[in-house]
Amino acid sequence: MCGRYAATAHPSELVEEFEISFIDEEMAEVATPRFNIAPTDVVPAVVDRAEDDGVTRKLVPLKWGLVPSWSKSPDGGARLINARVETVAEKPSFRKAAAARRCLLPALGYYEWRSEDVAGEKKPVKQPYFLSPPSGLMVMAGLYEFWKGPDGWLSTTTIITTEATDELGWVHDRMPMVVPRDSWDDWLDPGFTDAQAAVAMLTAPLDMGHRKVSRAVNKVGTEGPELIEPVS
Repeated sequence: MCGRYAATAHPSELVEEFEISFIDEEMAEVATPRFNIAPTDVVPAVVDRAEDDGVTRKLVPLKWGLVPSWSKSPDGGARLINARVETVAEKPSFRKAAAARRCLLPALGYYEWRSEDVAGEKKPVKQPYFLSPPSGLMVMAGLYEFWKGPDGWLSTTTIITTEATDELGWVHDRMPMVVPRDSWDDWLDPGFTDAQAAVAMLTAPLDMGHRKVSRAVNKVGTEGPELIEPVS
């Protein structure tokens, strides 16, 4: 699974990279670099929305943890932070979004943990690793949904995952899927409603680097660039 990641690009950088024409005013809340994004946090996302005068590419804030539109409450969203690619097109929680509400989730990289023996510790500890591409931009495949509650609309997202590659399977058995650059437009297209064909565009991230990082990232709310620095 992917349960923590970093997203450090400024909205102005994302506008240029993804040819965005509209920035949601609430993006100001997530404009600062984030090195320890956790479930239920609000994250930057790229979406294409059908408007009266055509399709508009937008940079919007989404809460991480998908709440299906038919859900009776938003409480289960924190559990739906990932969607398995093997079942995403059929599972009730995700299939409608897979057909029409797909997004791009820009990231610097993500964290995974494995149990390791550490000198001086009686029990194995959860050791975090930061996994990232050499380019510095990882475009994760996401889905998003709208849920209407008594206080208004809630916009949420989930990250699509797949089996980890052989190179990274020793850290964790799952990893986020990415959207290749030449598939961004088709993936975002709200008029492209073949979920199976859309999912077929995705790939596992290749040439990913990994490094052991500070256990300070284990605590939700801890922030700072030092979290992705390598430790021995």
